[in-house]
Amino acid sequence: MTYYRAPQNKQQHKTASPENLYGPETETRETFPFFPAFVHVTGKKVIVLGGGEVAAGKLRLLLRSQADITVIAPELCTDIATMVDTGAIRWEAAPFVDTMLNGAVMIFDAADDMHLTRRVKVAAKRRNILLNVVDKTEHCDFIVPAILDRAPVMVTISTGGCAPALARIIRQRLETTLPASMSQLASLARSARRRVAAHLPDGVARQRFWTHFFQNGLQDTHLTQSTPQDLDAALTRFVPQGSSATVPGGQILHADVAADNAFDLAHGIARAIETSDIIFHMPGIAPDILGLARRDATVIELDSGDGGNMDDDARERLKHQAAFFARQGSNITCLYRN
Repeated sequence: MTYYRAPQNKQQHKTASPENLYGPETETRETFPFFPAFVHVTGKKVIVLGGGEVAAGKLRLLLRSQADITVIAPELCTDIATMVDTGAIRWEAAPFVDTMLNGAVMIFDAADDMHLTRRVKVAAKRRNILLNVVDKTEHCDFIVPAILDRAPVMVTISTGGCAPALARIIRQRLETTLPASMSQLASLARSARRRVAAHLPDGVARQRFWTHFFQNGLQDTHLTQSTPQDLDAALTRFVPQGSSATVPGGQILHADVAADNAFDLAHGIARAIETSDIIFHMPGIAPDILGLARRDATVIELDSGDGGNMDDDARERLKHQAAFFARQGSNITCLYRN
């Protein structure tokens, strides 16, 4: 069976562009000094220069990964010495030479020695190895963001190196809003991906199922109750065994928006925008509110006419159009401006 999907449109790219997010009065838009990404280090050589407490802090974080870690330092603090004794990391006590970097994919310079940093920087550049010099952003190829650990979920916050303290404060605030159960839910999803894919071969259906499952799982009354049996039951309820249905109907929300920014937006409306496949909106909806939409969502600005308001006939046509897409399995949000 073929499902009609609304095409992506130019309006989406217009509303999502950085200049609109920062406002039309902004002449120079902010760009990324560092591109946000995660580096695959499993089984790969990562080097830490320095044997003090600063290096120990980086090593504690690196030990959460599956990297092959080598620390280069003439002496080690007690914590790092323990890591070496337990076999968690390797130790090179000899003075630094360029060839020690051979085969590495990433280097952390925590030695606080600018003479050494200059040598390492030249050697790393020659070998195309990423370098982080702790607390010296101008010498860095990459920086380490503040991290909210809900492994396997990892939330990172960065200010591009210009205000690390602000990133830490944001992380601390998020600690109180993102439940620890998020870790358990993500692990459960990881173990069940193949089973869900076999049960729901259609990609739209899978997306809808996971959205419903996670929303229910993160409710206060379910924080410690999600189990593999809960997932199996949810999957059965979503598409009963033997059913010919492949794409359940989507949800529709019609909402009047008075807020001028995403922070003041009602939680229910914000959640609907975040999970919508198609968003219809009147002119005047703040760009950062529309920015809550998924990157692959279709965002369509409505023609409100000369008076700036939709008449009853136009609203009725929109309701029929939204209902059509919902029958195809899409989540729809219609935003009107008060």
